[in-house]
Amino acid sequence: MYSTSSVTPSLPNGPSEGLLQIALDQSASGIVVYEAIREEERKTIQSFKIILVNKRAEQVIGLSRHELIGQSVDKLFPSSYSTDLWENVGRVIETGIPHRQDFFYHVRRTNIASWYDLVTEPVGDGKRAVVSFTDISELRLARETMLSDSILFKALSSTVPEVGVIVTNYFKKVMIASGTLPGLLSSNDPEELIGSPLENCVLPEFRDDWRNYLGTALTGESHFFSDHWGGWRSEVYVGPVRNQQGNVVMILIVFRNVTEQYRQQQALIQSNAALRQSNQSLEQFAYVASHDLQEPLRKIRAFGDLLKANYSKAIGNDGQGMIDRMQAASDRMSTLIQSLLSYARLSSEQKPQEVVHLEDLFNELILDLGVLIQERKGVVRLKPPIPIIPGDEQQLRQLFQNLLTNALKFVPADRTPLITISARVVEGPHVPNLATSAESLYAEIVVKDNGIGIEQANYDKIFGLFNRLHGRQQFEGSGIGLATTKKVVDNHKGTITLESEVGKGTEFRVYLPVNSVATES
Repeated sequence: MYSTSSVTPSLPNGPSEGLLQIALDQSASGIVVYEAIREEERKTIQSFKIILVNKRAEQVIGLSRHELIGQSVDKLFPSSYSTDLWENVGRVIETGIPHRQDFFYHVRRTNIASWYDLVTEPVGDGKRAVVSFTDISELRLARETMLSDSILFKALSSTVPEVGVIVTNYFKKVMIASGTLPGLLSSNDPEELIGSPLENCVLPEFRDDWRNYLGTALTGESHFFSDHWGGWRSEVYVGPVRNQQGNVVMILIVFRNVTEQYRQQQALIQSNAALRQSNQSLEQFAYVASHDLQEPLRKIRAFGDLLKANYSKAIGNDGQGMIDRMQAASDRMSTLIQSLLSYARLSSEQKPQEVVHLEDLFNELILDLGVLIQERKGVVRLKPPIPIIPGDEQQLRQLFQNLLTNALKFVPADRTPLITISARVVEGPHVPNLATSAESLYAEIVVKDNGIGIEQANYDKIFGLFNRLHGRQQFEGSGIGLATTKKVVDNHKGTITLESEVGKGTEFRVYLPVNSVATES
């Protein structure tokens, strides 16, 4: 119970009451003045009655002031006696000490259920108290949502490896900090940053830059960049967070530690540079060596011709046979050197791309290979349409000439070579063994033969330099043809695949870019 205290009344009486009522009715908060109802003998507070109420309170309670004034709260709000509301009001009247609380109440009369910021102030007369209440349901919901979002946000950001997150309010004070933070800051412990202005947490040498990032973020600008701090390489996002009205209310900063990826990238760049240098040296060596080796071979052939012309009787048939084999070997060596020189040129001579009409190119190749086709009694079928593509026409001619020559050459002696050439345009994602974009287009050129076939175990081997699957007595060749073919395909950012069945034939599929999107992917 409550003890009685003697206090001088402070509520105005008389004509000023009308003015007071008008003023109270302008308030957006509900305001009610309660007067204690005391027991006669013991003077303890038994209940309260309403002696003044404003318009907002009428709306919330659902009764007019004429229906409310003079009524006791035990009749008006019977369910409220299960709360601590009236105990707190009584304590304020008795002690003169204000009280504030968040209070939830359901007014069944109006079916309004809300959270209120409820403030109880003593009038000062030991009898009455002023209770004001403001609906904070939306604010409380927003606060609870923000708290739950903050907990979830921290949980997510702290569990994602190598990622750190900072959120500041509009005044650039840290509200949330979580995860792995870089050496940019005075402390890597997220908890030590909360509540501090972020600019003050940034090391002095970086502060001017970050003052600019944060300032422009408040104007709606976003920044994506990477930088080094304290041995870290970080990818960074600094940008605004907007409310439902589109106003900037916070700043979001995300750090991603990419130190290891950066080191690997730099190592790869260095390795690629070293590889390019090595390839250039090898290409130069092959080019020079090929030229230098041609001169001794010419002399071998020339001296062989002189021996046969001037000393044929002296050396006899056996000697002439050895000279013939020597000259045949030098011819093979010359062919090999020329092939090697051509292969080296594929890397050292990169020409600007031009428009290549593949159908015209194949018709020209068929004419160029006419003698070989007739010798082998072969049949070459070209099935239009064949696409137009960008590329180096000379290299593409070399590519398809090698495929057609092999198709005519690697056929059993008792079989008529039958070669079919067809093509179509396919989308990038349908190209095998090549990372492509959805917008890219490729020409798929198929060269199919009925030759001796290739065992699956040798599919990759045949594209290597000097790799021969058959002896020279069976089939002639330098062992460079398909390596050259693969090099041309690579130069054009394409790919080549094959399917084969031993004894029945082989099908090569060459994929070459049709549009610029493919060459950039």
